[in-house]
Amino acid sequence: MKLWRDWSRLLVVAVSLVWATGLGAVAQEEVSTEESLRHAVVCPPFKGDTELATLYHDGMNEVLEACNRIELLNAPRAFSRKSPEFYYRVNGEIITIEDGDPFVTISVVDAARKEQIASYVAPASTEKSMLNSWKKTLRADLARRTAKLPFECRLRRQRGQESYTLDRGLTAGLQLGMRFFVSTDEEPLISQATGELIGRESPRAVGEVYVFRVLENTAYVRPVAGNKLPKSGKLSARTF
Repeated sequence: MKLWRDWSRLLVVAVSLVWATGLGAVAQEEVSTEESLRHAVVCPPFKGDTELATLYHDGMNEVLEACNRIELLNAPRAFSRKSPEFYYRVNGEIITIEDGDPFVTISVVDAARKEQIASYVAPASTEKSMLNSWKKTLRADLARRTAKLPFECRLRRQRGQESYTLDRGLTAGLQLGMRFFVSTDEEPLISQATGELIGRESPRAVGEVYVFRVLENTAYVRPVAGNKLPKSGKLSARTF
């Protein structure tokens, strides 16, 4: 009987080890990232004529919410300390030219780098057909642009631990097992002649991490086996 009990204990231990190893393998299994990830976007109220500004701001929000590659941040989160560090800001304004005709202007700004990446100008009107045509044009262009933009979020080390946190989570489309490249912030390129910013160095991968836990607005990652991440400098997790 004693021999049987000893063998039973060994069997339980062996099964437990196999189960734990299996879980570890699943945690590092790569999951496709590109199609499910959503860029963070903020769209504050438009400026200018109140009626037209409200109409076109509502239309812009409708377009942004319909894009499956965009997470439209609501006002409280967008301007709080918990907002993502990397996001795009959509600024809009109703302007009037010399002959009195109103136009709607849109600019899309990379908020972290303070760089404009797109702009749109179109006649503004309360006519439904013109508004729908404007939304259709924006919808097609946003779908094309967001498919090409790399996804990125801030990566921070957990003090005293081997894990790191990301400032995006389930609402951004993150899933267990996803892998991201790690890069350092790009160095600005300054003109020696004028002192103006003329560009930035291309980002370079310095490691790779995988997601092992995801919450609504944050996620936890660990370095992929064989990767050692830099211990200094600002890091981001991103796609290329």
